[in-house]
Amino acid sequence: MIGIRLQLVIGVLEPWEAQMSDLRHILVNAVDWSRFFTIVDHVGDSMNDRKSRFDKSDMFEDALDNCSEGAVQWVDNVGWDHVIGDITMEMKSQKNCLYTSKGALKKKTASIKLMNSLGSAEKRTADEVMRFEHLLIVDTGSRDSFSVAVLAKKDIKREWLDFKTDGVLLQVPTDKLFFVVRPLDVKIGERNNSIQCYQQAKRKMQREWLASI
Repeated sequence: MIGIRLQLVIGVLEPWEAQMSDLRHILVNAVDWSRFFTIVDHVGDSMNDRKSRFDKSDMFEDALDNCSEGAVQWVDNVGWDHVIGDITMEMKSQKNCLYTSKGALKKKTASIKLMNSLGSAEKRTADEVMRFEHLLIVDTGSRDSFSVAVLAKKDIKREWLDFKTDGVLLQVPTDKLFFVVRPLDVKIGERNNSIQCYQQAKRKMQREWLASI
């Protein structure tokens, strides 16, 4: 009976509804978020300098692929970072963008930069800025705020967007988000102090590569 009901429900879903359902299911069930945030916790503030920020962004995007065993594939395309099947998804990670440092859910997200612009962004269209189908928002602040939410592009309202001269910002009421994981759902693993910090490992790799030529 349950199977018949499920088939009936799925049968009346619009294509975008079925897509969102599939996306949410994979994000909730296929990703080891405790491992992901253990990685985030281990990195901490060690990669916040200007030169390391791009590496940090790439690392977290790749970590999502790794922690889902490829179910969420990191492709690093212009306009979106991941694909889940044929669904495109952009990932934005930021400290305390969903929860405060004390663990309280914010009424609105922090301002999230969707796009940097060398010139004025005021004449950009929403479709130019948002080429993805879904936006994944990851709070990397602390153990009190580690959380993940997702939002479909079609649900993003124009009034949530701020077309600044140097880019485009997004601020979303948190009650409009689907929360994949909240702080209480995350179990951080024990810190392994034998793991080399990323900057040291990167320098070692560079020197080994240079020495090989």
